[in-house]
This record gives sequence, C-alpha cells and structure tokens, in this order.
Amino acid sequence: MNKLFFCLVLGLFISSCDNAEQVQEANAQIETLKAEIDSLRASSLKSDQSIATFFTFQKGNAEEAMNFYVETFPNSEVLDLQKWGKDMPSPEGTVMHATFTLDGNLFMCSDSPPVHEWGFTPAVSNFVECTSEEQLKHYYDRLSDGGTVMMPIDNYGFSQQFAFVEDQFGVSWQLNLK
Repeated sequence: MNKLFFCLVLGLFISSCDNAEQVQEANAQIETLKAEIDSLRASSLKSDQSIATFFTFQKGNAEEAMNFYVETFPNSEVLDLQKWGKDMPSPEGTVMHATFTLDGNLFMCSDSPPVHEWGFTPAVSNFVECTSEEQLKHYYDRLSDGGTVMMPIDNYGFSQQFAFVEDQFGVSWQLNLK
C-alpha cells in the first residue's frame, strides 16, 4: 500500500512540475510502481490459493514436463524445485517436489519413487479458457505434439471452438475459446 500512496504523491508532484523532463520522469516512475503493484496483487492471489493440481509422474520426467508447461503458457514460472539426492528412494536428480505456476495458477509435481499401476486419466483434465483462436491453436499444436488428440478443434455445440488433447506426458487438456 505504501507504493500506491507513493503513486498518488508522485501524481500530485507531476501536476506541480513546470519542467517537461520532470513530468516525463515522474510518469515513468508511476508506471513502474503500477507494474510492481500489479505483480504484488498477482503474487498474493497465488499464495491464497488453497487447492492446486498435483502431477505425479512415474517415468522420471516431471522436470521435463514442468518446463514444457512453463514454456507453453504465459505468466508461468518455476517457484521451487527440490530433487532427490544420492542414496534416496528415487533416482538422483529426479524431482522430489516442485511448485510452479501456469498463467498464474499454482501447480505441483514430483517423480514418484514407486511405480504405480495407475497413471493420468482424461477423466480429470485441465480446462483452459482461450481468448483467441490463435491462442487456442497454439496450445492445441503445442500440447498435442507427441500426444493424442481426443477431440480436434471444432464447434461441438457447447463452444464455438473446443479441443481435447492428451499431451506427451499423459496429461489431458480441454481447450475452449471463450
């Protein structure tokens, strides 16, 4: 909140400036502070999220999948990455636990030490609201590459443009044009 107050003070300062260079510098500072405030608001939303999707990978590819998703979606980043060490229950260097965001939403993943009989299922999928056909096509191309197309991009009556894909890691994605 101190930054918001500072923005207001800068605004008052600008109105009293008679030098165009001072006004331009003050405006630049206000824009920087606004961006910082937006970033703080976004990060506070992340920390308030009480439910997160957790991917349990069984082929030692959790880090590869996480990095693929972070590269695919905007406003995404790896927040924390802890790896298994030597003489631990899982191969050294595989993911013990990782936390990351995809377009500002919290996700977690790990490489499971035991291999389970179950895996990912399309019955539970990630639903992505796309704001443009170009965005939907980008996600479709990226996520279906090496994966399986369960429903190609089309108008299925409930949406102008919709697709359902399983990516190369076995995770399912429903892509919908808003």
